[in-house]
Amino acid sequence: MKDQRIYPVLISLGEQTQTYSPSFQTEAQYSQAWKKVLMMAHGKAVVRCQCLGAGEKRLSVHSRSNSDHFHLARFPDTGPEHAEDCVFFGVDPNASGLGAYKRGVVEELDDGNVKIKLKVGLQQRLTKAPEESDVMPKGPAMTKSTRAGQSSMTLLGLLHFLWTNAGLNTWSPAMEGKRNLGIVHHHLMRVAMTTYAGRVKLAQNLLIGTPGADTAQSKLNEAKARSASDERRRLVVVAPLARYREGLEASPTLPIAGFHGIPHLVVSDEVRELWQQRYARELGAWFTAQPTIVIAQTDAPTIVAGALQAEVINLALMWVTKEWIPVDSGFEALIAEKLVAEQRRFEKPLRFDSQDAVFPDFWLKDRGAPIPMEVWGMATPDYQARKQEKISHYDAQYGPGNWWSWNGAAGDQVPDFPTDHQ
Repeated sequence: MKDQRIYPVLISLGEQTQTYSPSFQTEAQYSQAWKKVLMMAHGKAVVRCQCLGAGEKRLSVHSRSNSDHFHLARFPDTGPEHAEDCVFFGVDPNASGLGAYKRGVVEELDDGNVKIKLKVGLQQRLTKAPEESDVMPKGPAMTKSTRAGQSSMTLLGLLHFLWTNAGLNTWSPAMEGKRNLGIVHHHLMRVAMTTYAGRVKLAQNLLIGTPGADTAQSKLNEAKARSASDERRRLVVVAPLARYREGLEASPTLPIAGFHGIPHLVVSDEVRELWQQRYARELGAWFTAQPTIVIAQTDAPTIVAGALQAEVINLALMWVTKEWIPVDSGFEALIAEKLVAEQRRFEKPLRFDSQDAVFPDFWLKDRGAPIPMEVWGMATPDYQARKQEKISHYDAQYGPGNWWSWNGAAGDQVPDFPTDHQ
């Protein structure tokens, strides 16, 4: 949920260079003049964003097919060059598990849209729950390279993709009091509108929890569900789990909050067993009244007794704080809440489908260059070996003492966060 803005752009055509202000790009009184500028620049000019990010920040001019509408888009894979509050900003894949996919799994297109390759497509073919490997792949260990990694995106990866690109894994003091289910719905749908799964725009098949029964969001959910039923298309549903009460995990339907306009989601014993095996940590958080997000993929909805219902074929869970920041443990939740309370600006990088990609539990982002923050939460031999690898990596990359860590598993007191924030 980023506070994004439009910056001036610099357009060079031949020997002439002109800067165009945000108001000239957006205000109705200049719309025809701005359109003329873009028409003249299309395929000829060098266009650069004037935001405060580092890098060239090249932009391209695109025209929509069968129309005379022109718009600007960043060059593919240049999102990190832009300032974080710029409309053309894009996350750095190497700062999270996003960088562990093979080439082509997440592909930025020339027009600014993104194409992803899902492990299970949106056209109905399966008649049973996927194998366990479809939820948490077992294959070779991942690396930081985008060339040798996961060859498709699972449901958990998709949830992390949506959350990251919506900015919901980031926090700044200005966000205080501005996050609720309706806002989350809006920002997730904003990402889905520019994301294609194969040839299908994700927004066509995505239903998201919404707080109101008679709202534009709930009516849109219902319309898309009925369209999917008519066209035999699978749905993807993202919503918080309902507040836990005893026995709710055994419900024959998926117990979600914000269910307005969403079909009844039928859960088989096979899928229920799968989520209990793979998401014990997240279920434990749900059992103790911690907010938990579910993403579910369904078969095409059908009408039963006058109501739409859809069978869940796969799902994944994600533990979040009350500010909707994803966390992987109670220790991380404590640090996230403390960062919020101290009015710090930070990011929680998500793992997507990677196994061994190296990135921290949090990035502290209010002291110039991002500072890695590690929360040590276990004491097993394998974990300790991994811990030493990460310590060596951070010491070599940032220098001893230039990154933050806390050994929660040892019962240590939480160290002060780095100060002098900007």
